[in-house]
Amino acid sequence: MGLFGVPPTQGQPNDDAVDAAKQAAAAWLDLVDAGAYETSWEEAASLLKSQITADQWATRIQSVHDQLGTFDERSLIAARYTTSLPNVPEGEYVIAQYRAQYGDTTVVETATLMKEDEAWRIAGYFVRPENP
Repeated sequence: MGLFGVPPTQGQPNDDAVDAAKQAAAAWLDLVDAGAYETSWEEAASLLKSQITADQWATRIQSVHDQLGTFDERSLIAARYTTSLPNVPEGEYVIAQYRAQYGDTTVVETATLMKEDEAWRIAGYFVRPENP
């Protein structure tokens, strides 16, 4: 199960950036959890929006979340800062991974955030089973 995503990579720690990005990710994930898929696209980084239309995004993410079932809880596994990711523009990025429970299904969600116009925005979101 996956959506447009940027693969995780190693980076240098930057606590302020990571904290701000985690807050932005939590707010964005709240939109997704509430089924506000089009709004989640509108709040995403231009990088994500350049890869998929709002309608395509809403359809794809709804399909994935329909397969998963009802959202129960999410906890942060790790978050890291980097300035270098493959196949994306130079910039500041934070990759945050979460363990999420949807009914009887546990998944790992990876949210890649990029700093854009002084705000942290989702540039990629990927969902995979916890134990493939």
